[in-house]
Amino acid sequence: MRNQRAEERRRTVSRRQVLKGIGGAAAAVSFAGTASADGDDDWYNVVDEGADPTGGESINPVLDDIQCDDGTVLYFPDGEYLMDDAFRHVDFRGFELRGDNATIVPAADYDGRWLFKLGTFEQPGEDLVVEGFEFDFTADDTGLRVVQAQVRDDLLARDLSVVGQHDSGKYGPFAFDVTDASGIGTVQNIRIPDGGEFSDNTPGDIDVGPTGIIVSPYHDGKLWVRDCEVGAWPDNGLYCSTEGGRVVVDGGVFKNSNIANIRLSGDYSSIHGATVIVDDRRTDDTNQRGIRLDGGAYNWIDDTVVRIDEPNGRAISVQNDVEWARIQNSSVIVNGDVPTKAVTVSPGAGRIDIINTDIEFNTSGQALVVGGPSSADADPVYVLKSSVGGSGDGSSGRHAVRLERGNCTLDRFDVEQTGGDYRRAVKVLGDGSTFIWGDYDTSHIPLVNDADGTTFRGITSESHDNYEGMKVIDGSTGVDVVESVIHNGVWEYGDVDVAYDGNWF
Repeated sequence: MRNQRAEERRRTVSRRQVLKGIGGAAAAVSFAGTASADGDDDWYNVVDEGADPTGGESINPVLDDIQCDDGTVLYFPDGEYLMDDAFRHVDFRGFELRGDNATIVPAADYDGRWLFKLGTFEQPGEDLVVEGFEFDFTADDTGLRVVQAQVRDDLLARDLSVVGQHDSGKYGPFAFDVTDASGIGTVQNIRIPDGGEFSDNTPGDIDVGPTGIIVSPYHDGKLWVRDCEVGAWPDNGLYCSTEGGRVVVDGGVFKNSNIANIRLSGDYSSIHGATVIVDDRRTDDTNQRGIRLDGGAYNWIDDTVVRIDEPNGRAISVQNDVEWARIQNSSVIVNGDVPTKAVTVSPGAGRIDIINTDIEFNTSGQALVVGGPSSADADPVYVLKSSVGGSGDGSSGRHAVRLERGNCTLDRFDVEQTGGDYRRAVKVLGDGSTFIWGDYDTSHIPLVNDADGTTFRGITSESHDNYEGMKVIDGSTGVDVVESVIHNGVWEYGDVDVAYDGNWF
């Protein structure tokens, strides 16, 4: 039926209304070229066209018979719909799939990899809306890609959920790309909390297992990922492998995925207000990182909480290809009895800023490790108004913080670790670093310097167990200790060059 009934029209919204509803920065998205529900678009109620809403017969023949021109809307009323084949629509301008409490069930004997394939990287669509569907994976050995959308511009996918574990060993449920550099899309309220099974435990054969949401290398525009619930997936929860595109994660909960819960790349890609949790480890989970920044300039983590209760991976990893990253206004909590590292910066990464961020580290290992060249002209690292706290001990690495890179500045950075086993606060291994107005409080010697050109200004350092407040290793030169409080003095271990001015010992 080409025209929608009046009451059905009232239950839908135009894209202009959608923009008002998603608010914030997303309201700036322009969904040009798309008519509203009261315009001249071709609306099809799939039940009126012959689709079975009881799940008894496949709806694919009905979908195949509908002529999908530009501006077509397929409306699915309340019901359950069986699909035994893929629906494919490419190179369109204006297409909508709208569900009203509609559940899609893949047929038990369907051996394909997709349900809805909307655009391809070679023939992308434009002006796409997909909303209001639940996909039922509750049957054994069920799971496939329910929506793959590749559009040039104007993508809105929202209120989509998967019920049941993805245990077929096929592609994960969602993939989204905006292929034009100036294009914009929004993915909102995607719910895939039941996660997926590792391929070794399924009939399928994809490597490792499915990924929850994929943004592929074909993504070149900007994509908002808003208020999604993801986890636990074998091969990343949200995986963004773009180089030229931008992905902005806004809110949402990401839990217990292997490899990384959020894996991000692309210039100006960022995470805001998200919650990342690892509190359950399956037999095959080997590296459940919280957030992994893979590459790009100006990556940003802001107002985000990462909590690791069953550590077998890092809370935040900054990889070598990241040119500049900032972690700001965030909290990292690591609990458990397994040695680990909370925040790590790879040696090849560029400038790193850690601002107003607290790390609570309640296990052994390192709360912060900054790798990189030890020279004083290395890409800078700034740690400002931040802290490391908790009960971490020195049983698997004495120092809570390891600065292997030169040219680090720690300004109002506090470290307090209450664990034993010779726990220390910071080891300085890179040249030309500066400490300003920080408090360092651990069981063993808090500060250990094994580098040249380090300046400590206005700091306080104290050992719970009455060791020296600072140790300077043999060969260290050009070390300045200025206007600081060093309890029990400085242990000059070997031939060192240290200048003191205005301190209290």
